Amino acid sequence: MRKKKHADKLKPYLLGTLFGYFAMLITILPASLVLSLMKSAAAGAGAAAVVALTIGGFVCGKTAGLIRRRDGLKTGLLCGAMFAVPIVLIAFITSTKTNGFLLLKIALCMSFAAVGGVSGVNSSEE
Repeated sequence: MRKKKHADKLKPYLLGTLFGYFAMLITILPASLVLSLMKSAAAGAGAAAVVALTIGGFVCGKTAGLIRRRDGLKTGLLCGAMFAVPIVLIAFITSTKTNGFLLLKIALCMSFAAVGGVSGVNSSEE
């Protein structure tokens, strides 16, 4: 009987996080182009960041759910937590005060990742 490796358990979460960051990058690039062409780019930057974060979180959870194929809510929440860790670290490094907006970003990230995880587990295999 063959033992499962420790990396096999982390594979859905690591790949989900990687795909989530890639989706966030793909989302934020066109948004930054549009914002740079607008006169009031600073006003829309927060909204563009939240949209990119939620799309990245959803893709993160969906990818992990597609790979793992069970426990979609738990898989999505764990993947969303992994997805949010660098965002929290960057916020603590660059900010001098704590912000309620950071808690909203974490909640949005984890909730959309949980929905993505459930969606990935429940999607049909092709």
